[in-house]
Amino acid sequence: MGKNFMEIMLGNGQTTKDFSIKAHANYNHELCLYDSPWDVAFDVADKHDEQFRIAPRRRAVCINFRLVRDGLNSRRPSQRLNGFRDDCLLFLIQVGGLGIMTLATLVVHTMGYRFRLKESLVLQESLNRGGQAGLFDLIRRMIKYTLAIELFFAVVLAIHFYPEFGINALGYGIFHSVSAFCNAGFDLFGNYDSLCKRNDDYFLMTYIGLLIILGGIGFTVMSDVLHKKFWRKYSLHTKIVIVMNLALILVGTLLIFGVEYYNPNTVGNLSIPAQLANACFTSVSCRTAGFNSFDLAQAEQITQLVMIILMFIGASPLSTGGGIKATTFFIILQSMWAVFRGKSEIIVFGRRISRELRDQAFAIFTMGTIWVVTAGIILSIIDGEVHDLEEVIFETVSGFGTVGIGIGLTSQWSMLGKLILTLTMLVGKVGIMTFMLSLITQKPTRIKYPKEDIMIG
Repeated sequence: MGKNFMEIMLGNGQTTKDFSIKAHANYNHELCLYDSPWDVAFDVADKHDEQFRIAPRRRAVCINFRLVRDGLNSRRPSQRLNGFRDDCLLFLIQVGGLGIMTLATLVVHTMGYRFRLKESLVLQESLNRGGQAGLFDLIRRMIKYTLAIELFFAVVLAIHFYPEFGINALGYGIFHSVSAFCNAGFDLFGNYDSLCKRNDDYFLMTYIGLLIILGGIGFTVMSDVLHKKFWRKYSLHTKIVIVMNLALILVGTLLIFGVEYYNPNTVGNLSIPAQLANACFTSVSCRTAGFNSFDLAQAEQITQLVMIILMFIGASPLSTGGGIKATTFFIILQSMWAVFRGKSEIIVFGRRISRELRDQAFAIFTMGTIWVVTAGIILSIIDGEVHDLEEVIFETVSGFGTVGIGIGLTSQWSMLGKLILTLTMLVGKVGIMTFMLSLITQKPTRIKYPKEDIMIG
């Protein structure tokens, strides 16, 4: 009766494998998790990094970024995840994937709470809904789809893990299914290298990649695809999300494959099919998930630049990912193309994009850019003597995109630098527009002023 869920699933804690939580490549430190959620949040075991103790809970809830101290290793029994601690971590990953605001909304709505206007606006923005009609039905469907997908892939992964882990395979399947779908990037394989030692396991990379994609496309897209069998019946949002995801995955795969083809420190020594598989997996994962199949610190700078762009774009609305969102980037590209052609309207798949939506897309892009640049400048000033500018940018965008990959800097930030990264992760998770709406009071404008043009460009 004293055993908890994950302890039962993973066995009694005997040495099945290095039982670790991945942070990112090349971290040779360990993180102690203790017996209560407060110990998880405020680690008092290591004085070296005591100023940044919220890292485990922050990452689990924000679905992103790195642990300050990498991994828990089964060879040190006092540092294994067991008891209440692993349940707490898995729960936080799940809550973060669905969204704290989403779950809290469902709870208070069930209790009969009536939302004020500003609360409704923030909620609608966070869920990308134009009104409250069907809002709570959508939340219920989100939870249903999440649990169904995670359960199915947990069984599939458990079957795959069974020859290696035996009766503990179900626990590994459940954990990695939840972690991948919620785009958390945690793994239980140890050695601090995520999937680097398994970059020839095409089955694992395929199903982890599928979970990342399903978690990243958004619940409305999944609902559309399940209930509407033909492309012409899909909503405009679903069509744009599918097209953008395919385009970003393809472009990212080709660029990463081309740049890393001759790099022996990443995928250069692998066969061409293995190189393509790893490039595709990286293109999928780096937009929001945080798994990696080769050492990112050894990647070429062009590859890191491609990953920065993909991380900034992020996932799709109403998904488990962050960033400015793929649909926002699509509208910006279409707006620029319309300007070049001298068109005043954006027509996509026979539908017109409203002026308000275009303005909102540019606002999200601009605010996201300003936030990342400002955070990067502050971090460069604070820790510029320790880190190069490209490293600072990579870590900052990784936080904003709620990705979870890094190049070995997280444990080296100062206290203020880590607090800035923490806030960047939270903003990236809830959405920059939602974050600003929660801070700014909207007042209706009753006066219309005369229009006058100015010179720009």
